[in-house]
Amino acid sequence: MRVSFICCPFKTSFGAYGSALKSAIEAKTGDKAQWVASNCGCGDPIESGRQFLTKECDYFDMPIPADYRSDQLWKRRVRGVARNMFVQLRARKYESMLDHPDVAHFQQVLNGYGSKVLFAWLKQATTSARVVTVHELDPEQTENPKSNLNYNRADAVIVHCSEMKERLISLGVRPEKLHVVLHGTSIPAPSAAPRTGIVFYGGHKLMSGKGIETLFRAMTLLQQSSPEALPQLKIHGHYGDATPADGLKLAAKYDLADRIVWLNQIPEEAMVPLYQESLLCVLPFTGSFAGMAASVAAACQLPIVCTRKAGLPDHLGDAGIWIDENDHVQLAARIAELLASEALRREVGARLLQRAEQALSWNVIANQTMAIYKEAVAKKSAAIHGDAAKKETEAVMA
Repeated sequence: MRVSFICCPFKTSFGAYGSALKSAIEAKTGDKAQWVASNCGCGDPIESGRQFLTKECDYFDMPIPADYRSDQLWKRRVRGVARNMFVQLRARKYESMLDHPDVAHFQQVLNGYGSKVLFAWLKQATTSARVVTVHELDPEQTENPKSNLNYNRADAVIVHCSEMKERLISLGVRPEKLHVVLHGTSIPAPSAAPRTGIVFYGGHKLMSGKGIETLFRAMTLLQQSSPEALPQLKIHGHYGDATPADGLKLAAKYDLADRIVWLNQIPEEAMVPLYQESLLCVLPFTGSFAGMAASVAAACQLPIVCTRKAGLPDHLGDAGIWIDENDHVQLAARIAELLASEALRREVGARLLQRAEQALSWNVIANQTMAIYKEAVAKKSAAIHGDAAKKETEAVMA
């Protein structure tokens, strides 16, 4: 089976996901998969600096006018026309660069990989089965709910959690199109390194939906009750190399500056040793998506204290240590319990490793994805042959 990916090629969580899935699919098919990529126009340091995760892709640069909304109507209209022109050009460019695959798999994120480009791409004629993975929704499709009916043009739509599946169904996507496939992870060899500190993943937008203030408030409680026993907090994410000013201000507000190690953007390969050398992972998310961090932590036997949001219940099953959203008192209590008992940490870590092996390994994810590909190809083929037979019948009747 020939597979082509349309995916971010930079050192982001999306680039890492695409690269890992591509490798897993190649191992299953025995064929080299194509990777078509472009700049996305998001302006993040990783993208603007063209920090490639891989250059083994068919890449092109194309302008994408920023979604700036002027107070003047004529400026909004001109910018809208320009954006729509580049959306159409980008969608056509993606399609033209595909090497006639059996499956074309589009990884939807934002901007150059956002909903407008995706929907324009789905409207083009093709004989390839079209599969879409929705990593996140963008403002344009939430402001225009009817536009989401375009997902029904795809042969299959993959999401990473039940929460996103239900959201898309509410927006008019047909349930039979939707498949939940979790975010995968590699299972590393066990490490004998000593474990110290608490790790927190801040995603692409540290201050939005990650529960960082809830965590800082919990750390303050722990510091007041047992200042000498409080481990360092290690913060990383995909938000760039510079520590966000708002994060520094918040740490100063809660008098935690000397308790925090700001790791910021780290290479993907550095996540495993970081997690293997930490005592706990804390993910008090209220939105966004935490499946990647949760999967890596589970594979590293790292206990996870988290909310039932952001795809965490789907990924962790019954192996997470659950807290309510925005409840810093409860969060502090769960952290304290785990810090006080190595036996409990080992027990929880063992459950998480079992969960990772059974549900989160890239081998499992590749098997599930391949099953979706095969079903999509079969349906596409049947539709093409059905249309051909219909046209032949109409020609005979005429």
